[in-house]
Amino acid sequence: MTGVPARGSDRRRRRPIWPAAVFLLAGVVMACGGSTSPSPVPSAGSESPVPKPSRWPGTAVLAVIKLAGADGEIAKAGQDFITAADASDVALMWGAADGLIPVIDDLMLSVEHLEEFDKTTELAGHLRKAYPLMLEGATLLRDSITAGDVAGVEEGSRKLAEGLTAYSPARALLADLLPEALLQQRNLVL
Repeated sequence: MTGVPARGSDRRRRRPIWPAAVFLLAGVVMACGGSTSPSPVPSAGSESPVPKPSRWPGTAVLAVIKLAGADGEIAKAGQDFITAADASDVALMWGAADGLIPVIDDLMLSVEHLEEFDKTTELAGHLRKAYPLMLEGATLLRDSITAGDVAGVEEGSRKLAEGLTAYSPARALLADLLPEALLQQRNLVL
């Protein structure tokens, strides 16, 4: 029997490792929340190219990266508000609100770029709801603390909390979109 190694032979049939690597990589991408599906792998000797994921518009790539980068600042501001409210620390509350205003004001400019690309329109919708509430709430809170307006502080806190709650689904979408946006960023310099 030619070509078939005998049992116990030192000659072992070697299987190519690349199919296992492709499935392992696909599993890692899916586990990490990647939204791309694995591309078909051509068979040996096939001359057809492997399809590549579609390119994102550069403005959408940069917007997702910028918004994801600011997510930590928003989370910190939210935590500062909770800490300030628990401690009845008006100065910390004023500082958190004052610090959040320019961050949200700057981020609102990026939402328009998300609306131009179908993969990021859902994120844009959540941010169009959350950011104005957060901005309005933080501004009212800061200004009401400065003026000594207790009713304004309460209303500003309520709006800010409503905005932070509305931001929660956007945060999850950002986490899903960021890995692909970082991959897409490489296309911007090629």
